Amino acid sequence: MKNAIDRCDICGGELAPGKTTLEIWRGEELIVVKDVPADVCQQCGEAYLSPQVSERLDDFLDEYHRHRPERYIAVPEYSAGQAMGG
Repeated sequence: MKNAIDRCDICGGELAPGKTTLEIWRGEELIVVKDVPADVCQQCGEAYLSPQVSERLDDFLDEYHRHRPERYIAVPEYSAGQAMGG
């Protein structure tokens, strides 16, 4: 995937075609989409999606309940008090 972005906005590193994993919150539900095509910074790992990929993901998120996930994963949740000792 090649687009107008060739440098990372965060660190200035070089971008190269790759894949990323997205964690998307929809209300109280966490949706994970893996192997998303993206331009990925070779220095810090920041990922940039093309407009086409972003649009296809938006379409999927409008109807994700209609699709059977590949698998379910358990995700632990901690409070800030637990994490920061308060």
